[in-house]
Amino acid sequence: MDAAAAPDLISQARRARVAVVGGGVAGLVAALECAKLGIRVTLFEAEDRLGGIVASAELDGQRVDVAADGFRVAPGALQELLDDLGLRDAVVPAREAETWVAGPHGVAPLPDASILGIPANPFDARVRRIIGWSGTWRAYVDRLRPPLTIGAQRSLGALVESRMGPRVLERMVAPLTFGIHGVPPEEVDVDRAARGLNAALTRTGSLSGAVAQQLPDGDAGPSRATIEGGMAVFVDAIAQRLADLEVDVRTGTAATGLRRTDDGWTVTWTAEDEEQTLDVDAVIVATPEGPARRLLAPHLPGLDGAVLSPDDVDVVTLVLDAPALDARPRGHAVYAAPGAAAAIAVVHATATWPHRAGEPHIVRVTTSASDLADGDAIAASTAAAAELLGVDLGTVRGTHRARWSRSLPSSALSPARDEVRRAVRQDDRLGVVGAWVDGTGLTRVVADAKDEAERIRSGLLWHAGGQAAST
Repeated sequence: MDAAAAPDLISQARRARVAVVGGGVAGLVAALECAKLGIRVTLFEAEDRLGGIVASAELDGQRVDVAADGFRVAPGALQELLDDLGLRDAVVPAREAETWVAGPHGVAPLPDASILGIPANPFDARVRRIIGWSGTWRAYVDRLRPPLTIGAQRSLGALVESRMGPRVLERMVAPLTFGIHGVPPEEVDVDRAARGLNAALTRTGSLSGAVAQQLPDGDAGPSRATIEGGMAVFVDAIAQRLADLEVDVRTGTAATGLRRTDDGWTVTWTAEDEEQTLDVDAVIVATPEGPARRLLAPHLPGLDGAVLSPDDVDVVTLVLDAPALDARPRGHAVYAAPGAAAAIAVVHATATWPHRAGEPHIVRVTTSASDLADGDAIAASTAAAAELLGVDLGTVRGTHRARWSRSLPSSALSPARDEVRRAVRQDDRLGVVGAWVDGTGLTRVVADAKDEAERIRSGLLWHAGGQAAST
């Protein structure tokens, strides 16, 4: 862009108006990316708070994350955003901690030398404890099988079962894919979940050899981090930046419909029993899957089909005086094989984050969503946590229960989602962002929201009528 075009682009940006529907992290980032170029942005959020699954609650006098509590450390959009928000010095790396799995074997730690639960050495004592000698010898067959079709299998479940047998699949791999993402290993794409594993399999001739070759170096650094004070600090920082940019943020306001116009969109919502409207040049939908489909189905074919996301879950957060947890007896998390326990996962947040040391213990329990009253659900989750952690949980000082929607991970094998993603991104005046359409994890969500906002704002600034579009 030459200097002469700049005034026209600035004028074009100031004339443009964008609505963002949804105030989770994806919506906040999309709004920020548009607003910082001078585009007028109105953000609608149905709840009375921002952040979506990045949520906190005051428990026992402290602010506690009650859903997403960290992010994957990787260069890219999220790291750039943290720097831009002045949060670099607030980033707290996770401490090294074991991951445990529960199943027919009881509860046991995964071996350090593993990827996605797949062991590098089937004779490792920890592996034998989980899958037994019969499972170990079956897993060893991986080393003896001829490398006929290796390097071509996309399904993680099919790959693991064919190479190392059902016990490795069901007792070591499935607890992680179900517990973290809510999907079976058969629906996980090897190349997306463990980049380079298939190629290493081709080189080494065995799956265990491929895992050994792909293990991170000892000095690779932490894979996850959080923010000092909790992830809500991150949301608050974006919200403050939006306020500085004069974004019109409307919490407690659910968009009920979208109408296509000749030169943009009309957003509708209800206030004081009357329908309200706002005309904009472009819309970015950043809600969870259900609301997004309801808004988009009248305008895009195929959006009235089956929901892609896994079932909702209940998450109970416990603040505990529990001396038995001081030694972090079962690492940072226990994930259960499907049907093996009353909980899907138990995360010991205090074992994960060093800045929580010296505070009461924080434990989060994930279960299948239920219709139990809060008191009953909390009691059941507390009992499940005690079972999986294997210790007396001591005194419960604070509790919180919430239901959360899950989305498919970016590694999921989902042709249906790929088709939805293509369909919703054909219109340069319509954007769709969020975990349901592009995959879970804050690192992924932020990068996708930034890219989609860039596509929308580029359409408004470069392809609209006027001088800026023709320069």
